[in-house]
Amino acid sequence: MNNQQFQQTMPHQRSLKGWGLLALYFVVAILIAFIAPHKDFIALYVNILASLSIIGGLFCLLIYLARQLNWPLPTFLQVPEKMRDSSWRLLALSFVAIAMPILLIFTRSVLLRQ
Repeated sequence: MNNQQFQQTMPHQRSLKGWGLLALYFVVAILIAFIAPHKDFIALYVNILASLSIIGGLFCLLIYLARQLNWPLPTFLQVPEKMRDSSWRLLALSFVAIAMPILLIFTRSVLLRQ
């Protein structure tokens, strides 16, 4: 009987899962950018970058919460305790990654309003 709690995966399966999650991340960000109103190509480009940043910031907030509550993380997100930055840096950078694109889009819409 196998006493391991989690089933071991082959390296190519982990790689495939990682690429799949990255592709899902990009697809969701691009869909959000196309749903957001835009008038020209530059606004679409800004929306794509902003949605990538906001989703990344939300993902980092989820990692921060999981570390604080001692939830198990997937192996590709596990970082040894001695190699981690301070937890406040992850929290601060997560908020910056969310707030800056929102501020950019808001400022752009206010300045370019006719």
